[in-house]
Amino acid sequence: MPKMTLEIDADSPLHRKIAGRLNSRYSLANQGQQLRHTKWQEAEELTLAFLPESEADANRRSRRISGEPVYTTIQVPYSYALLMSAHTYWTSVFFSRSPIHQFAGRHGEGEMQTQAMEALIGYQVEVGCALGPYYIWLYDAGKYGCGILGHYWEVEKLHYGALVEMQDESGKTSLYQTTQEVEGYAGNRCYNISPWDFWPDPRVPLKRFQDGEFCIVRRRLGWNQILRRQDAGYFNSNVKKLKQHITDKDMRSGSTALERPIFYTSLYEDEGEFKTHPSGAVFLEYYVELVPKEWDLGSTTFPQKWCITITEDHGIIVGASPLGYAHCKFPFDVLESEVEGYGLFARGIPQIGQPIQQTMDWLINTHFYNVRAALNNQFIVDPSKLVVKDVQKGGPGFIWRLRPEAYGTDLTKMFMQVPVSDVTRSHLADFQAMLGIGERTLGINDQIMGALQGTQRKTATEVRTTTGFGINRQKTITEYMSATGFSPHAQKLVQTSQQYYDASAKLRRVGSLAQEAGAGFIQVSPEDITGFFDLIPVDGTLPIDRMAQANLWKEIMGTLRMMPPQVAMGYDWMRIFGWVASIAGLKNINNFRVQVMPNAQLQQQAQAGNVIPMPTRPPPGAALPSPVEPGNSASTQAGLNALAQEGSEYG
Repeated sequence: MPKMTLEIDADSPLHRKIAGRLNSRYSLANQGQQLRHTKWQEAEELTLAFLPESEADANRRSRRISGEPVYTTIQVPYSYALLMSAHTYWTSVFFSRSPIHQFAGRHGEGEMQTQAMEALIGYQVEVGCALGPYYIWLYDAGKYGCGILGHYWEVEKLHYGALVEMQDESGKTSLYQTTQEVEGYAGNRCYNISPWDFWPDPRVPLKRFQDGEFCIVRRRLGWNQILRRQDAGYFNSNVKKLKQHITDKDMRSGSTALERPIFYTSLYEDEGEFKTHPSGAVFLEYYVELVPKEWDLGSTTFPQKWCITITEDHGIIVGASPLGYAHCKFPFDVLESEVEGYGLFARGIPQIGQPIQQTMDWLINTHFYNVRAALNNQFIVDPSKLVVKDVQKGGPGFIWRLRPEAYGTDLTKMFMQVPVSDVTRSHLADFQAMLGIGERTLGINDQIMGALQGTQRKTATEVRTTTGFGINRQKTITEYMSATGFSPHAQKLVQTSQQYYDASAKLRRVGSLAQEAGAGFIQVSPEDITGFFDLIPVDGTLPIDRMAQANLWKEIMGTLRMMPPQVAMGYDWMRIFGWVASIAGLKNINNFRVQVMPNAQLQQQAQAGNVIPMPTRPPPGAALPSPVEPGNSASTQAGLNALAQEGSEYG
């Protein structure tokens, strides 16, 4: 395997020069990213409905564990409900299309080229498992205000071993261990990057990070992944010095309420002779647009994008190579859920709704506190007439003892219950008012959440109408996401495929053509995907109610007999029937279509034995016909003549 990286000696002046320049960029980027740390941490806690435990809550928790009925402060999961409702809307809009990435030729590319490109990208989305990262990409955009998605071209190499029995030259059977290497998936891979592990150039807004000079990604790699990268040529010989630059502390940030994976850099218990390498390492991948001559990495004076991989302590460079992508962009795409043009970072749904969330938490907690206070009986007693210990003990079926000097006196004058009124009764109404404010602020109403207002029955038309009014705000956001996130991402997938795809495979058709023709296939070669293609943007509206659409077509087809002949003959009703069945949920309707062949082709297939006549019931008293054997041209011809005669009799 040829080396895809430069060999840079760890003790050379070039190594010190490059490491110093990378460190200065990390310091600059870290200053910009730290501005959002508090907001991201709060977003994680609001999504989890997490409240830091106070000292009073800790005391209540210990009493609750011991069996005492005490209560604590809660947080209403309102931010989580808003986030998941918006996420459901976005995924319904983007992922209901088939295929997800639909293209149109930019300079007159033919329909077959467009079909080939859609089939190839659809194959990469399905087999490359890109749909899962897409869901998280949208979720991060709503949660943190930004979602980061990376992609790369992978030619997967698979190794598997087996124990087999083989005979040697003497005929003796022995057990041998074999290793096979096969090529696996080849295509685009997508992966998610946490906002905590992504440092863009803070001199430009995050949405325009492609205009910046650099971006940094933190990568945690196990030893097996390090070996794979070294075998592919992306890591140099400095890998053998990794042990000297491993730290036991994993430098991570975020809320402690969100349990994150634990990355151990060492799995060994001793420092013996068998410990020749670490079990993993944390790297920083620098994607820098640099002038090779200024960095002593070449003679070119025009800026190029490079990828330089260095350990987290900036101590050793294990990889340095030109990025190599023809699209000349950083291999990342940023998705934002707020239309903001000039801020360094956009806000997420939890941050926008945080004042509403805090007000709702205060309203509900104070109301519950007041209710609990009203449930606890409070008395003013005369300690000279009652035994105070009995009063404090209380409990169901209690007995209060009187002091001797209170014998025979009026009991009603020894104690008085303190009246406690529910002064927070209106908090529930205020709570409902805050729900309305949240809906108007974020444009996520009850219809989008799947709840209907009021108790009266509503017709399907009323539900669709109210839902249509409720999605107008989300329509703009999804169109913005499509233009700024999905469209650049799809463009990179197309250009990377055109650059690296070198196979010729038969792929399943996607889109409307596949629905009409069934599970058809198309041959896709590098020549078939040449040209320029643009992503057909998402219009931002929810998919049409398919059952309502199928019922409408059912009514139209029911009036077919009353249609004028010129209208009925102007449409292909057979294909319309298959399409209506598909939108109603019948996926395999095209498998039952009758294929009509010309007579000459039918005769040819019959002589080859691929067609046999259908069995028929003979008339009463008639002799049974001899069986038709496939491949026998004489018997097949006789069967065809019998079928023709039968068809003439029955018209």
